Amino acid sequence: MAAKSEPKDPTAEEAITLFKAVEEKFPSKTLGNDKWYIVTFAAMVGGGQAEFAPALYLQLIQRPEFSTSDQRQALMRRIRETMMKLACVAGVCKPLEAIFDIDAATRPEDKDYSFSRKGWQADEANRQRGFAWQDRIYKHNQAKIDDTLSSQKDFDWLSKEISYGLYLSDHSILNDVETELTVLAGIMIQNLPRETGWHLRGTRRIGVSKEDVETIQQCIELIAKFCRLRLHKVPRVADIEHEV
Repeated sequence: MAAKSEPKDPTAEEAITLFKAVEEKFPSKTLGNDKWYIVTFAAMVGGGQAEFAPALYLQLIQRPEFSTSDQRQALMRRIRETMMKLACVAGVCKPLEAIFDIDAATRPEDKDYSFSRKGWQADEANRQRGFAWQDRIYKHNQAKIDDTLSSQKDFDWLSKEISYGLYLSDHSILNDVETELTVLAGIMIQNLPRETGWHLRGTRRIGVSKEDVETIQQCIELIAKFCRLRLHKVPRVADIEHEV
């Protein structure tokens, strides 16, 4: 019996083709032309292809809107925040790998030394900020999750204090829509049906249209194909629309 051939790794040429395809498909007319690359970074890195993150970064900085060092540093803050938020849904190692690779491709004058979470405390203000953002995403569904996690208190703490309090409720760099797109892309690329459904629903609840969410899912599917991944378990926005 002939040995089964292994799938070929993605190439640099395929990456450039992917970036163009996602940008062209993304609903920029309604969501803005500064979000397609956030979804691309989150899904591509979450899908295990961190090595191509510098290629996207280097492509972006060739554009007129990133012609100055200040503009490129602002871009770096957005990329870094995307990777920070991705860490809480996909683990630390993949986004950290991307950060190392992107940093190696960054010119010295474009390095950004700011620290967005300096002085962060796991205090009541953090908890309330996290709760407010969770409430927008989950609404009445939160009670059922809380009930389940009442016997898994470590994960209840992790979700409320860290995932939402530390990471996801901070909208100082990425706004609410950009945050939720990062989470949706980072979860969907893992082919996780339950959490994907939650965040398809959450993306709708913060005001992204049904049509735009479907298009975003199609963008993530393009990235999954590039990453050699199947997304056969996840629902579509039409499947959860009745819950919105």
